[in-house]
Amino acid sequence: MKLRLLAGIVVVLAASAVSQAQDLPPLGSPQRVPGVSGFGSVMVYLKTQDGEILPDDAAPFLTLSVDASNSSLPHQAQRMGDGWMFSGLPIGNEYHVFVKAIGYQPASEGFEIPMLEGSVASVIVFLKPIDRDLTFRPPTGAFVLAPKAQKEIQRALQDLQQGKLSSAQKHADKAVQLAPGNPYVQYVVGMSYMLSKRFEQAKGYLEAAVSIDPTQPVALGALGGLRYQLGDDAGAIQALTKAVQLDPTSWKDEWFLACSYLRQKQFAESAEHAEQALKLGQDKARLAEIILGEAQADLGQREKAIATFETFARENPSDPNAKNALQWAEMLRHPPAKHETPSDAGANRAAPKRESVTTGLPLPPADVPPPNDWAPPDVDVVKPPVTANVTCPVASVLESAGKNAELYVQHLQQFSAREEFQAIEIKRNGAFDRPATRTFNYLVLIDQVSPERFDVKEARDADVATKSPGRLADTGTSALALAFHPILQRDFEWKCEGIGNWNGHPAWVLHFQQRSDRPNALASFVDGPHQYALPLRGRAWVSKTGGHVLHLDTDLIEEIRPIRLKRQHFSIDYSSVAFPTHHIELWLPERVDAYIQYQGRFLHYYHHFSDFKLFWVGASQKIGAPKDTVSKNPTPE
Repeated sequence: MKLRLLAGIVVVLAASAVSQAQDLPPLGSPQRVPGVSGFGSVMVYLKTQDGEILPDDAAPFLTLSVDASNSSLPHQAQRMGDGWMFSGLPIGNEYHVFVKAIGYQPASEGFEIPMLEGSVASVIVFLKPIDRDLTFRPPTGAFVLAPKAQKEIQRALQDLQQGKLSSAQKHADKAVQLAPGNPYVQYVVGMSYMLSKRFEQAKGYLEAAVSIDPTQPVALGALGGLRYQLGDDAGAIQALTKAVQLDPTSWKDEWFLACSYLRQKQFAESAEHAEQALKLGQDKARLAEIILGEAQADLGQREKAIATFETFARENPSDPNAKNALQWAEMLRHPPAKHETPSDAGANRAAPKRESVTTGLPLPPADVPPPNDWAPPDVDVVKPPVTANVTCPVASVLESAGKNAELYVQHLQQFSAREEFQAIEIKRNGAFDRPATRTFNYLVLIDQVSPERFDVKEARDADVATKSPGRLADTGTSALALAFHPILQRDFEWKCEGIGNWNGHPAWVLHFQQRSDRPNALASFVDGPHQYALPLRGRAWVSKTGGHVLHLDTDLIEEIRPIRLKRQHFSIDYSSVAFPTHHIELWLPERVDAYIQYQGRFLHYYHHFSDFKLFWVGASQKIGAPKDTVSKNPTPE
């Protein structure tokens, strides 16, 4: 995945995600791009869904292909530190790396080699573990499968992992014809029907698997979950109780037990298993709090139930059940009055009636935010102070800033800098992950290739190959200020909020937001063949004299639900740097803080740029000391 500026402006973020597994292509060879010469490398980092380095016992196998030819390359990956290096790749090509590892689903990720001799690309491939619901320890002894049946079962399991349910059923049906008395085969057939929502057909196969070998907790758990969905709570409890005895670590089995006991009105048992599901599953099992609250209410533990419902709603405000949880808490706190007969006098008032909770298969975990101050406030939450009763000439401010943006493109053909980079992940309990710090030589090339299009490329030197910190590979924000370029200004609504101050410099404060009637030509998130526009809103401080952008903050207008990108906040400080020989002063990004809430993770990336060098056609010059540099306080906001 890539988060990038459109119109060829700049790549803002580069991220990897697990793509659909696919067969490895045949052998081939890379092709040189016409008119482009040189070779580069790529460092591939393999991580689990939680962002941890893939364990060595997963024995990963990596291959490489060129998108255009769809053929596997003869290049071999060499282990280097925490990554795998492919070298000697013609630059300018688009590549794909394919990964297979024991215990994980096959995955692939695309990337490009920058068109710079010796450049090193970096890509992260996140590997998804094989779903526990689709795993089953192959039986031994009398239950060992013959080779032909084993082959069909392996194909069926691969298809199930890739969501190819129809193909999985075909292979599973062939296997069960070859080995009808094998519990492993019966289980796989049952799962192929269960995942297709054909519960009645699945039931017989799962019951057969458990009957033949009653020592498999995964099969027992699957049967218990199936019986629960069919309304057979007593049968579900029977199978699930055995499953948790054999495997006391399964939060899903505890979850289904809590639900089954609740429907059986065995509230004490329901509460016990709901608490165990929460203990084992933690964030993944947070919906068990709803079941726990229901059980506590029915046990007459009103204060506990109120606290449980309100905690769930507070920690999961976007969950569809949050609203109901608050309503139930309110009903428990203020139960509706009822007419009592004399025989009712002194009796405990019954708990208020609540609608049944939907208790199907556990939903994916919702994001639980860390402390509220993990990132700066949204740009629309806190307005900066401005001087009252000062007329703001928004048109002339935009004109001045636009001219500077044009000069930026016109003169800044190529520049490099020293980049100090730090990546920190903020955990849900408020703790900070150990910072990952790197220093790079950072290179940017900017060119306006047409009246309506910019071409901006960014690259880092080979030091990037030592390790890729963070879950996303953040590649800079050098061109975000080009939102002020006349080509892109018209895509935003601009509002001048008044005259303010940034680090002692008088500055006009401008708010901007993507126009709904204009195409989003600034930012998008690219995930393989899919592209998601990222409508931005933000605030900029533009110097009163000179029209230079001193500081820029951006946020998303709305979260991007398909990729679970809930927040992307950039805070950029600009500093003036002088080019004495050519009598040019440009304002370049000096400090960048990126705060990203992406797929349940909370990330803070910090960049500091220094030692700028500017390269002209046929010559290069090192930038001297800035004439008018804003405060260099490195502390993030």
